[in-house]
Amino acid sequence: MPKKNVPYKTAAELAEIKELRKTVHLLDGCVLHYNGPGSTGFGVKRTAMLMPETAMLMIAPMGCSRSGTVPAEEFGFAHRMFYLHIDDRSMASGAYLKQAREAARCIADTGEFRGLLICMTCLDALAGTDAVSLAKSIGRETGLTVTSTFMDPIARDGNFGPMVQVRKAITDCIVPDAAADTAPAVDLLGVFAQPADSCELYEMLAPAGIAKIRTVAGCKTLAELRSMGNAKLTIAVHPQALVSAADLEKRLGIPYVKALTSYNPDRIDQQYAEIFALLDSAADSRGEARRAAAEEALARFGNDFRGKRIAVGEAIHGSPFDIARMLIRSGVEVPFVFRDMIRPDDQDDIRALAAIAPELRVYSGVDPATCSAPEDLPETDIALGLDAGYFAPDAISIGWDFGETSFGYEGIVRLIRLIRDGCAEPRTHREQMRGTYLTV
Repeated sequence: MPKKNVPYKTAAELAEIKELRKTVHLLDGCVLHYNGPGSTGFGVKRTAMLMPETAMLMIAPMGCSRSGTVPAEEFGFAHRMFYLHIDDRSMASGAYLKQAREAARCIADTGEFRGLLICMTCLDALAGTDAVSLAKSIGRETGLTVTSTFMDPIARDGNFGPMVQVRKAITDCIVPDAAADTAPAVDLLGVFAQPADSCELYEMLAPAGIAKIRTVAGCKTLAELRSMGNAKLTIAVHPQALVSAADLEKRLGIPYVKALTSYNPDRIDQQYAEIFALLDSAADSRGEARRAAAEEALARFGNDFRGKRIAVGEAIHGSPFDIARMLIRSGVEVPFVFRDMIRPDDQDDIRALAAIAPELRVYSGVDPATCSAPEDLPETDIALGLDAGYFAPDAISIGWDFGETSFGYEGIVRLIRLIRDGCAEPRTHREQMRGTYLTV
């Protein structure tokens, strides 16, 4: 066995996990790690700003607040960001909580916003600050729609990390509204953009009488956001959205289906079957035509790229294991993938990969050893995801815009087109990082 200069696990080793009930680290032991390259894209602040007509009040030490100013300037929402700096004395005395109320009233007095999202840090998480009660009382005082979240890196590895919390903070504002648009609709959670009019989901759900697909990103007003409470079904396409979907079911009685982004036609078939079952409807031949087109595109891709080596990172739409499985079955070689945390939803794909590519290497993109000796990683021709491109400087780097949304069979076709276009007109990794991601 070759020496593991950069630690990794193989698909066969990961498949030995009998039953994965919770998210676990890929690598054993405790090491100092960092946020991997390409891991930003949409963080807590940028995601929070998807909430319409809303400002953010960030209550934090100056160093934490500084991290909020960078994406605010980079992505054009600096005018919606407000900061309340806290120091040791105000934290110890609790004086900053009174100041938070004063700051909220100042924001309300501008007359520019209808909502306010209060963002606290790990200091308040550790202190046990009741942010929910604070938000409710500020809402009563100001007349704004107020919600709260934590930018808490300490909880990053848990099941209720910062991105889960901020998504739920937004969907907490979804309430039944008889005056809102009641056209038959489904809510799509876990995306950062409204699907284009050409998205297959519109066509596929037409037989069920669905007229609209609503997303947080597609809402222009808080009234539109509240109208999501009238949906017939919630579709959660990202693991971070599952808590919000479950909460909407509990609070508002809206059923939800877990349809995590996949590039496996059989899994997509199953997801559509579950969606139509909950809508008490039946699919028609549109799904068969869509699947046939995706299978044909996949077959052509496998023929054209046979023998190519494509590494798969985590800065992508979906699971790197799911994509690696699709690529290998098309005839493409996958030398390695990146996955820092192994999720229960990964297990089926890991077992499938262990059968067809047992020696497939899985690396952690946040482990310092990976960064210190990237030359020890297997050679690759194409790096999918900018985190993979960072560690494969000699490969064609293909980034993935998180501001795009696709679903189902269409996702397979778009992924293939992304790889083809990225190889036809290569762009440097640096150029893509500067144009798409927050770089500090």
